[in-house]
Amino acid sequence: MQRIMDIVAEETGGKSFNSIKYRYDSVNAPKADYDDPFDNREWLGNGETKLQKEPVDCLAMAKQLSENNIEPIFKYFLDGSRHAYHVDDIAYNHNVFPVIAGQAGVACCRRENRKLRLEHFSSGEPTMINHTVLSMPKDCDQDGHHTDAYLEKLKNKINASPTLARLEINIAKVLVYKTDRTVDAKFEDRGIAAVQDYMSDAEKGMVDRLAKAGMLSQNAYLVKDGSLEYIPLLSGNYRDIWNFRESYRWVVGVSKKFNPEHCRDKNNKPNADKLIDLLEGYRTPVMLFKNSRIDRLLFAVWYLRLRGIDKTRNPFDGVVKVEKILLNDDADSPKKLETEDVDMITATLLNERNPACYGSDLRYANHIYPVYLTESFIKSNYMSDELLIQMF
Repeated sequence: MQRIMDIVAEETGGKSFNSIKYRYDSVNAPKADYDDPFDNREWLGNGETKLQKEPVDCLAMAKQLSENNIEPIFKYFLDGSRHAYHVDDIAYNHNVFPVIAGQAGVACCRRENRKLRLEHFSSGEPTMINHTVLSMPKDCDQDGHHTDAYLEKLKNKINASPTLARLEINIAKVLVYKTDRTVDAKFEDRGIAAVQDYMSDAEKGMVDRLAKAGMLSQNAYLVKDGSLEYIPLLSGNYRDIWNFRESYRWVVGVSKKFNPEHCRDKNNKPNADKLIDLLEGYRTPVMLFKNSRIDRLLFAVWYLRLRGIDKTRNPFDGVVKVEKILLNDDADSPKKLETEDVDMITATLLNERNPACYGSDLRYANHIYPVYLTESFIKSNYMSDELLIQMF
């Protein structure tokens, strides 16, 4: 049976080494990026209509919403996930590069009558993708054009193989990663980043489609797992979020992992220690910032302690970062978030934390439970590591 990498080598003029194959370890435990040196943010001060000088207690509102059976404003929960695999090494021009395969999944679930299910568009199409991709060094196109047509032709050759036909599996896209040595980044990290970018592009596309289908509103917010601070990419259908920023009007980003050194007070001074001191159910004041790598967009950010420090293992366990994009080009949109809206979002997030997924995931203290279920659903649809690896 012909290996996929035999086809790749033949089509691209490379030499396959049939190297050891394995899945890159995923990071399951939360950790802070203390050593992140790239802070391109400019902090612009208070981001809510009421100036808050101290953390705000939202537990009482959360309890009131729950006891009065108030319908939560969160209706949709979106997450993206990817697995990356080293499937071979290949040589071009006397240099050896890793070949990375990836499984990229994105799904949006809707809660209705206290039950979570995969949402569908009006056409009947599910709000989910589950794609297998291949990340190759740019040297795979020895003419140096890296055109979409060239990569599409390579993809079609791979998909025509008896191996994939027998398994009824297709490669969704062949990606390329840069191989120049002007930046200090391992080739395998660049290859994995290409898979990550593909998944991020699919996430943005899903939000845009949901919004344009009229499914999101002030009573039907979407909670997106992770930051909304997407850096513009060089490729992808949704490379620059500015072009479809309106789609994020009713979207909240909640990050389990963040750099605490980027947390600033109203005087633009670091106050990461204040996050550790947050009591359960308390949020920080909202701050505005912009990122020099994301032209024109403004972000509002605050931090919330979902669980008390006595119930966690590490200082930042139980603390999440909450983000919202401000649409300041709209004359009817305020330049600051209404404090009442911030409190409602925060209180609703507190009610979303239970039940906890104790023992199932080391990140349980930072989980919004419907997002955890959405992530679990995506991963349940992946093919096994053994099957994917054997294809190559």
